[in-house]
Amino acid sequence: MNKIFKPFLLLVFAAMIVSCEKDQVLVEEPLNSEKLPLVDYAIVPGDDPFTFKFENKSSGFEKVEWRFGDDTLSTVLSPTHVFLAPGLYQVDLQAFNSENAVSRKLVDIKIVPDSVVKVTATKTGVLNQVKFNLSSKAKIVSAKWTFNDVSPSVVSESMNPVRDYQAGSFNSFSVTITTDKGSMVTFDKFATPEGIADNITQNALSFVASTDNSNTNENAAKLIDNNLDTKALLAGPTLPLTFKFQFNSAQTVKIYAIGSANDSDSRDPKAWTLEGSIDGSAWTILDSRSLTSTFYTQANSQWKQLFYFTIAEPKPFVFYRWKITSIYNDANFQASEIRLFR
Repeated sequence: MNKIFKPFLLLVFAAMIVSCEKDQVLVEEPLNSEKLPLVDYAIVPGDDPFTFKFENKSSGFEKVEWRFGDDTLSTVLSPTHVFLAPGLYQVDLQAFNSENAVSRKLVDIKIVPDSVVKVTATKTGVLNQVKFNLSSKAKIVSAKWTFNDVSPSVVSESMNPVRDYQAGSFNSFSVTITTDKGSMVTFDKFATPEGIADNITQNALSFVASTDNSNTNENAAKLIDNNLDTKALLAGPTLPLTFKFQFNSAQTVKIYAIGSANDSDSRDPKAWTLEGSIDGSAWTILDSRSLTSTFYTQANSQWKQLFYFTIAEPKPFVFYRWKITSIYNDANFQASEIRLFR
């Protein structure tokens, strides 16, 4: 019996040893967090708004990889990078140690077109004539202007073109600017015989409608999405129907625009006022309209277009309100846009 028992014990011990050895093979040694690189860097603006120096302040690493959010990669310790266009870029530094363990730091850089180049237009002294100007920290090597106040459009490659406008006109133009480092920025703006008219609609802190639509495809927010192909369609709103803007400081709106929708002229606004307020309680009427015909006086030719209205005596206000008191022959309201220009 002892002869049988001893081999059995040996088999059990052998099985235990094999089992332990298998477990040891499957378990990986945990990574020592103290071995991870410490990653950090500073961002230093360069000699123009597109250029940045990235000063590496990391430690405990063998190599680094920089990604700048524009499909570029650098392995330089502290690189200088030139972005080629305005936009929001996520800079990603990854630092690797000798065991290829990695730490990373992400920082967003936002380059805003208006912070890169300032476009202005000043009176020349000749009636209704303005001269366009560019100012920037970057070295501008070329500019291409497209003026849309005539058909076909006029193109100019002058740095300071001059335009003669009709009195009271509101004129769209674009300009594409290229720097000596190859960066480019394009502006779409408006000009009057008094100078540049800036669209400040998107600068508002808030936009509130007195009535809205639960269908997000046609709600009030579509009025300020900068897209004439979308619209707000509000069913049976209580009049007056109001759309209120609030800005972080007083703005002087000189021109505003209403966009027609894609169909059903009976839903057009017919009578309204544009009002301004300092405190959001006391309102001043800046412009009042009562149309004798709809926007679509030429059928489909005026669908999805902007119609501009000038404020005779503009003043600075924190709040602006579009107040609609009448709709053409329909219980429902629709429009594609409202835009405010200073």
